[in-house]
Amino acid sequence: MNNQISSIPQFVSVSDLQRDYPSLLKQLKKSQKPLLVLKKNVLEAVMLSPEAYKILQEKITEYEEKDALEAIRIYEEEKKAGKLKVAKRASDFFKDED
Repeated sequence: MNNQISSIPQFVSVSDLQRDYPSLLKQLKKSQKPLLVLKKNVLEAVMLSPEAYKILQEKITEYEEKDALEAIRIYEEEKKAGKLKVAKRASDFFKDED
């Protein structure tokens, strides 16, 4: 399994999905391309293979961890520089500093 999800999706109508579900599911698993389900030319759903869904979840986790580490790094820098404020209430952060 590669770690890429194809960015070029396939489109299928709801009626095609109902009529030819087994074939479309087989094609979805084989191609790893998202399947966009349209009803009257409006996007109704997106189908992914289990493998593509797993890759997507892993990427989400990776980005969340990266963001958390960046927030910790900024916190440490601001703490070291003495830029952190102490507040008893959230509204204390919005008081005018004169």
